[in-house]
Amino acid sequence: MKIFTRATAGTDLLRLVLCALIFTHGAYRFYEGSSPILGQILEDQGFPGGSGTILAYAVNVTETLGALLLAMKLFTLPVCAALTIIYTTGIILFHRHNGFFVVGPGTGGWEYSALLITCLVTTAWEDWKQKISVR
Repeated sequence: MKIFTRATAGTDLLRLVLCALIFTHGAYRFYEGSSPILGQILEDQGFPGGSGTILAYAVNVTETLGALLLAMKLFTLPVCAALTIIYTTGIILFHRHNGFFVVGPGTGGWEYSALLITCLVTTAWEDWKQKISVR
């Protein structure tokens, strides 16, 4: 399956930009070393001691490796599902308490996460449609 085609250029562009954003998010957390901070935040939210840091690193690996796989159209459904779970959990645990807006009328809200989830669902749907039309 080709990574970018004329017939699917719109959703391919959406997927590749989505991958760039998600990869950058996870890679930057690795680069700056803030995974333990996220781990502590997760533990403060009720995750058992020690598991927060493991989960934080798992989120980073899922974002960085998952974005690369998604860009290559590999394991699209499981990657989209895992990332959707991550961002939905982020909304529930963190962002919903800050309202809708990320900036402007509010800060730290869930609008960006909602957009990512929508793009992930669209990407998974398009991949599924292409696979069933080939059969």
